[in-house]
Amino acid sequence: MSDTSSFDFNESGKNGKHTSKYQNAEPDDKNKNWLEGVFRRYYFYHYSQIELGELINEHEFGFRLFDGKIRRHLAFNDKKELYAYIIKFSPSDIFYSSSRYQNPKAEIDQKGWIGSDLIFDIDGKDLHLECAQSHNLVLCRDCSFISKGIIPKCAGCNSTRLQIIDMPCSRCIKSLTGEVKKLTEILKDDFGIVSESIFIYFSGNNGYHIHVVDKNFYGISAQKRSAFAQYLMGKGYLIENLGIRKNTDGVLTPMHNKVQYNQGWRRRIFDSMHLPIQNHRIDDKFVKKYVRMLDAKNNNTNDIISTNIFDLSAKIDPNVTMDIHRIFRLAGSINSKSGLIKAFCKDLDSFNPFVDACFVGGDSNVKIDSKLNIKISLKGKQFSLKPGANTIPEYVAAYVVCKGIGDIQ
Repeated sequence: MSDTSSFDFNESGKNGKHTSKYQNAEPDDKNKNWLEGVFRRYYFYHYSQIELGELINEHEFGFRLFDGKIRRHLAFNDKKELYAYIIKFSPSDIFYSSSRYQNPKAEIDQKGWIGSDLIFDIDGKDLHLECAQSHNLVLCRDCSFISKGIIPKCAGCNSTRLQIIDMPCSRCIKSLTGEVKKLTEILKDDFGIVSESIFIYFSGNNGYHIHVVDKNFYGISAQKRSAFAQYLMGKGYLIENLGIRKNTDGVLTPMHNKVQYNQGWRRRIFDSMHLPIQNHRIDDKFVKKYVRMLDAKNNNTNDIISTNIFDLSAKIDPNVTMDIHRIFRLAGSINSKSGLIKAFCKDLDSFNPFVDACFVGGDSNVKIDSKLNIKISLKGKQFSLKPGANTIPEYVAAYVVCKGIGDIQ
């Protein structure tokens, strides 16, 4: 399951594993009971944040409750009916299908798929950012000790059963934003998708979702969506795609009798090499410049292409894009891994998730027991927590408890 977006059918089916940290909680568990109340209050006062399109009754809903139970294959006639369900059960997470169905309550193979928007998931963990190695946390599943930084063994008991707790920083968000921009540029330049059809959302934890609402792609199959994702990731790109090939003597030569338009991956790769194509044609003169560049870099052609494609490609999860039956976190709902909401990014450059996605909890003070020294920045304010008792605003406490790094007193 993507940390940022969704859960697939297996996770909610008969053999699915529940991942809620409260599934074995006692009825008087303070963290669970407190969070349930805070989440219910958010939905009571901020239900307008929930984004639902038309034909709500043709979409499938899924809920993860605080006890770890999964409810899926649900459908609602209208927004009021959904609201009543949310207030009654106060779920930890709410999911919604991008697909429309003839019968959303049925099992997967009997739903009657109508179509689906194109969805892309960019997750911080897939970027392998250097800063994340130092500021993320590791929770030991055996002794519950929390360590700073990514380590191979628990510092408390030497166990290797470790769980990473994402604590994204501003540099992480900047890197994620760069990946989103890269993806949207390819979608616009290579597929003609207009900006008005591309909707960008912060996932609520450590990533972004990109929704493409375009009738030209609505009905395409899972196989075509997979091919779409592979193209965006630059998979299977060959030197011949650049308009250059090796002859029988192993010498690089232009592919003649073809007009080599400087578009798509060809333009992207050559621009990154500072080798602009003149008059849309790759000729012998251009190939000589290309060979000189290879000699200067002391590298072979495939290495050069592979490196450039990796840097230029979209870092998406292809499984998310191709899965037409996946259900995604509902826009405006709370991500229980952070206490932040999945929020629409009207302006990606000015959007700050630690401010613009922070709606859960008020300003009244709450006492918590922190499990470690840590600094947290929310709503433009920085909070320094020390091990043991701390008094912090409720919205900070929601973040701390959701992350599992502190307990309500």
